[in-house]
Amino acid sequence: MTNANEFEATLKAKKGAILTFEADTDVNIPTWLQNEATGLYRANISILDPRGITLAQRGYIFGLCKDIANYTGYPPEIVRDFMKGEYCTTERPELETFSLGVNQISQLEASNFIEFIIEWCFKNEVPFTHQQYFTGKEHTRTLFLYLKYRKCFISGDKGDVAHYQPVGMGRNRAKIDHSELSFMCLRRDYHEEQHTIGLTAFL
Repeated sequence: MTNANEFEATLKAKKGAILTFEADTDVNIPTWLQNEATGLYRANISILDPRGITLAQRGYIFGLCKDIANYTGYPPEIVRDFMKGEYCTTERPELETFSLGVNQISQLEASNFIEFIIEWCFKNEVPFTHQQYFTGKEHTRTLFLYLKYRKCFISGDKGDVAHYQPVGMGRNRAKIDHSELSFMCLRRDYHEEQHTIGLTAFL
């Protein structure tokens, strides 16, 4: 029997909000974790991703680290170790490091790591070599980073905040609820082109 307040289990049944789990080993949960009033235990549950890191994800990670290596002058393998250390320190403090080998981390973990590297590149103004490196698990998250760091999502240069929907023609900017609008970041000449030819033709 294992004394632990962290253990893995398999979800055996689900009926509405009632979930039934079976622990992988016999577990003795410390009594001091029990709620004195109810006699029950509370738990945070994370569903594990059974799928391993894909070759495409490995390619994104190695490509991004190569971009950082080209920008900083450090060897790619040193950059990869550094980025893994930074990720563990800020996002997964329970880990010291991890392997990028096949089936060593989940697709979800790999996706989170890719997004972490992408934002690190934005913060440190590291230029991307290939457009596909911009794709994390959610495109809107990546577009948000372009806005956050004022980077044109086409060229990667410094840009302006542009309305996805037209605002100026016949609409009172002072009375518009901007929280209901969508935005993107464009370099000045692209921004002017968008207004000149219209959003549909521009995209």
